[in-house]
Amino acid sequence: MNKFKWKSPIVLGLAAFSLFSTGTLLIASQASAAHVPEQITNNQKLTTDAQNRNVTFTGTTALYTKPSVKKGAQEVISKVALKELAKSDSSADNFVAYRQATTKNGQVYYKIVSFDGQYRGWIYGGKHVGKFAGGLEKFTAFKEIPLPSNLAKYTFNIAAPGMNNDGKSVTYTEPMNTVYGAGRTVGDAVAYKNAAFKIDKMGTRTREGDTWVHVTSVDQTAAKLNGWILYKGLSQAEDPLSGTAVRIDLVNSSGQLIKYIDYQKPNAQSGKTLGLSYSDDGTEVWLLGASDQQKLQDNIRDALKGTGYSLETLSANQTGYLAEATVGGKTSLTAAQADSIPNDAVQINIINQTDGVIGSFNYTKPGASAGQSLAATDNGTAGLSSDDQNAIQADIKTALKSTGYSLNALSSSQLEQLANAQFGNSVYLKTTTKTTDISDNAVRINFVDPSTKKIVTSIDYTNTDADDPAPKGSDLGVQSGNNWTLKSEDNTAITNEAITTLDGTGYSLTDNKLSDADFATIGATKFGSSVSINVSADNAQATTNQSSTH
Repeated sequence: MNKFKWKSPIVLGLAAFSLFSTGTLLIASQASAAHVPEQITNNQKLTTDAQNRNVTFTGTTALYTKPSVKKGAQEVISKVALKELAKSDSSADNFVAYRQATTKNGQVYYKIVSFDGQYRGWIYGGKHVGKFAGGLEKFTAFKEIPLPSNLAKYTFNIAAPGMNNDGKSVTYTEPMNTVYGAGRTVGDAVAYKNAAFKIDKMGTRTREGDTWVHVTSVDQTAAKLNGWILYKGLSQAEDPLSGTAVRIDLVNSSGQLIKYIDYQKPNAQSGKTLGLSYSDDGTEVWLLGASDQQKLQDNIRDALKGTGYSLETLSANQTGYLAEATVGGKTSLTAAQADSIPNDAVQINIINQTDGVIGSFNYTKPGASAGQSLAATDNGTAGLSSDDQNAIQADIKTALKSTGYSLNALSSSQLEQLANAQFGNSVYLKTTTKTTDISDNAVRINFVDPSTKKIVTSIDYTNTDADDPAPKGSDLGVQSGNNWTLKSEDNTAITNEAITTLDGTGYSLTDNKLSDADFATIGATKFGSSVSINVSADNAQATTNQSSTH
């Protein structure tokens, strides 16, 4: 369960790949290649444009210190590790080919280097000079997309100019880590904080999927900054932002602006982040509170009405990006094209405590027409017929199956919502009720006020590995003697979800952490059951030693 945003690139050290249960050594500094006579007939530097020499890995051969046909060649990175590296979501893990060697029997080898310079070596590249094959294939690190005409007319500033190498503090000659050797246009952009720019190109990096734009200075005094920058690193010049709001551009998959919202956070201070962060073994984790998630979800849903686009549930990655957003600055989210609703159907969406959609279905009535209310089809009665109520209730049960939520009895206000819902449109019904049954591969963690013994809120922590789901009755944690611990990824995910879910309840974890005693209690819990963890009111010490399992 990813409830936080990882920001580090893939680390190719031995520890980073310890997750492989086979225990295979993935990086072997002393793995010798077979002894064969040297067969290299040509070894030359590649001179074509660097962006045409970006490569990724097929995983069919390893990386060596020399072409593997040469005596003394040693393995630098195993083929298993290279295959994993090809899946990286960080452009810092891009590689470029810069030398080519051929053998007398027609085999081609390429010398490659990672963009950060940490890894370098030779790899088999097929039997055709100038064509990447074998252990390599050509990689497109950046793809330019058409610039929306409405975006080209605006003028922008760099939102937070500086010297940070973060893609948004300064401009780059090429999008960051997409062309080997390309770097920043200037070392520090602070002197250009008032410079105005027009956007003339746009594109996305393949690994991150983030949006980059090419900007050109309106004033020639800032022409040296003409270059590429993350779109979220810009702020619109003509329409100044409030110092107490975060502007969120809602864009489509091509980067085209659909709508924007200015989210006004209560008691927000300019320069502060929208969410909070904490350090997890040196990695900064960003979280957005449940109350902010709910308000933002509602604002986004309202802004996208009638646009043909939707963003019905904020993902963990999206809430992570939003948490980092600075009050007085801007960020962006990508919306998808909305599914069309038939004219004889009402789309019924079930939403949770953060107003994200957790279940959805179309309730259809033959003969109904767009714009007609659901109640009007029941012989003009003011409310829903018992047949409609029963049918909708059954569909809700099906839609919520395996979600951990239930909505077994529609309230009077929800029945009124449904009665007034129009065909061809959607309606949203809310539930915060957890099901009595706990999924076989889930542990329900109840956060309890110890003074009242009442459950404040709860989370269902689920093993989401579809290939190896946790069987009911198996342990969530790991036992060593009489002690129980959690795996680091479970520790982090549970902490993140607990912090987010407790937001707005009047309760919180001390220092945004669960205690060792809490983790031991949770670790001893079996999948398919529940555990209770005591918490205290905000600004008070959380109780950690009165936990119990069920």
